[in-house]
Amino acid sequence: MTTNNTSAEHLDFAGQEKQKLPSGLNVLTVLTIVGCSIFGLFTLFTPMILKFSLSMIEKATSSGAELTPKQLADMEKSKAAIELSKQHMVPMMIVGIICIALCFLGALWMRKRKKDGYWIYVAGEIAPLIAGLLIMGTAQYTSVWSVIFGVGIPALFVVLYTMQRKHLVN
Repeated sequence: MTTNNTSAEHLDFAGQEKQKLPSGLNVLTVLTIVGCSIFGLFTLFTPMILKFSLSMIEKATSSGAELTPKQLADMEKSKAAIELSKQHMVPMMIVGIICIALCFLGALWMRKRKKDGYWIYVAGEIAPLIAGLLIMGTAQYTSVWSVIFGVGIPALFVVLYTMQRKHLVN
């Protein structure tokens, strides 16, 4: 006697249907994975980025172009932040890589609907803010854009993930 089992029956290990990931959680986790990849590359290339930024500031100040006092002050402020970043590059890169890994892992776990993934993700978003303030102080925030990227986007994603927590069941 033969039975006709479909492949879906073989893959249905616990007799449970696989629930489709809600679209909001799906979009957030995909954006997080992409963001972790991009910021991971930026973190690994930090020494080169800092060197390039410093050379561009020095080239702009020595070019002889007419710069306003505000532009000169902004360049000096940026130059000081870059020098501070160079001094604390290794600890900031280590914190960055660890926190990117936490965010990535948290997003993967949330795709599996694990509640612990949310807390791992939140730790990965909050830890660099605290570490950055402890290591570099507020000097790392030299412009509105640095605040938006450094604080605003992580806060926005934590709020958006908090709104999706109801879908985390495991």
